[in-house]
Amino acid sequence: MAIRVAGILLSPLELYADEAQYWRWGQTLDWGYYSKPPLIAWVIHTSTSVFGDSAWAVRLPAPFLHTIAAGCLFLLGRSMGGPRIGFMAAVGYALMPAVFLSSTVLSTDGVLMPIWALALWLLWRVREGRAAWLGYAALGLAVGTGFLAKYAMIYFTIGIGLAMLIDKPMRQNLLSARGAVALALAGLVIAPHIAWNFAHDFKTVGHTVDNANLGGELFNPGNALKFLADQMGVFGPISFLGLLAGMIFMRRSVSDEPARREHWLICFIAPVLVIIFVQSVLSRAHANWAATAYPAASVLIAMIFLRARPNRLLWIVIAVLSAFGFLLAPDFTLLARLLTGLAVAAGIGVFALMSHYKPEGLFWAGLTLHAVLGLVMTAAVTLPQMLSGPLDLDNSLKRTRGWDAISDKLVSFVDEAGTPSAVLVDEREIWHGLDFYLKDRIDAPLILWRYNEGAFSFAEQRPLTDEIDGDVLVASYRPNRRPAIAADFETFERVGEVNVDLGERANGCPLNRRLVLYRAAGFTPLPRTQAWVERYEDQTMDAPEPCPARD
Repeated sequence: MAIRVAGILLSPLELYADEAQYWRWGQTLDWGYYSKPPLIAWVIHTSTSVFGDSAWAVRLPAPFLHTIAAGCLFLLGRSMGGPRIGFMAAVGYALMPAVFLSSTVLSTDGVLMPIWALALWLLWRVREGRAAWLGYAALGLAVGTGFLAKYAMIYFTIGIGLAMLIDKPMRQNLLSARGAVALALAGLVIAPHIAWNFAHDFKTVGHTVDNANLGGELFNPGNALKFLADQMGVFGPISFLGLLAGMIFMRRSVSDEPARREHWLICFIAPVLVIIFVQSVLSRAHANWAATAYPAASVLIAMIFLRARPNRLLWIVIAVLSAFGFLLAPDFTLLARLLTGLAVAAGIGVFALMSHYKPEGLFWAGLTLHAVLGLVMTAAVTLPQMLSGPLDLDNSLKRTRGWDAISDKLVSFVDEAGTPSAVLVDEREIWHGLDFYLKDRIDAPLILWRYNEGAFSFAEQRPLTDEIDGDVLVASYRPNRRPAIAADFETFERVGEVNVDLGERANGCPLNRRLVLYRAAGFTPLPRTQAWVERYEDQTMDAPEPCPARD
């Protein structure tokens, strides 16, 4: 954890759009926000109230939260299989590639994970009959708080339902007066957030439903392979392949307690993976959407690797598939992916010989790989100027660079040209980046131009009104939006641009954040009809020259 905290304190990387949005929410505490439950905003509010409004203060809770999650998984693993299982589960979780990444930013997953892990441990104590009234109350509070962190906590309730179906002790202990108390306390914690949603037209729930993106073509089989590759990146290639093998060849009989424990854990793993897999095939799914499967999976793979017998074929299959998984990694050059994949396969071979093909050796091979990747990742975020270019990470890091610099250039332009009545931007990420890094240095409201009639994001909630449309500074990022923006004003004149260098793409083309500046007045927006969409969908204005990418 100390390395991760130091990485946050030393990293020059700036907030990306979602973090800046959560910071903005945290300026006003409430029971809900536009697209997420409130807990992440509360966490940021607490941290920045103590340490100030800086990027590191926003991110500082992240490594502590994941350390708490690892501690809870140690307690769960120890309860289920002894100290060795607990240690392997905690270390396996802490060294997960996704946890390394999530420890450098603050996300809703990072806030949810310690609560999820705590709830798992408390639920196991309930199942074992070792929880008194206080334990049941703590379980209810944890489940309710989980919903305030992220709606993905619903997968936990699905896991509870499945575990009750297959496990008699679960049914007996939860279908009791104490179980009713836990349910009541969970509902009590969630109730204010539900009331907030009711008072705000269910904005948060509606955004979550929209995020599923089920309005388009509902069959995309090509996404299946991408989903599997993404999960190898989230949990680690060896860990994920071992998890799949363990679940496919798991013991069918539940006549003995070790088998029942593994089936209990699978109730909190399989539903998440299956639901997100189906979602990815129907539409799309971000890699982190299945993250809640991996706290329980960290305990399960420790059990699987310890009980499995030596198997040379298993090592060969996992080595080949791990190497192939690196070929599917985004952003890096093909040569870098190929060399990394071959190096990983060779490393697995070395561990195979050292461990005499015992599957436990696979576990430690995977953790060694995770540690190496994690250290490279930590170095990349701590020294991005030195390493992002050679590692071809400029494109991956572009969302966390250049915001302060472009804000400074915009302030300098306004100081010379005069303060506008409003600053209008045409991209959500630009709005959030400027919102944090300008910090009211320009005495004018920051407004996001609306492509649609109403607000479709938090940044769009403030409209451009007649009172502030007299001398608008338009800072445009998107050439394909400029003709439509110009048509919304009576006057629209280019007055300059501001630009920051963000590095280079893998194909040699430069990366930059370029805002073309216009002075506009007389805001009279056109009706957002289908004819309006068709009129402007293929138009651009002041677009940069295309880059002649190198071969």
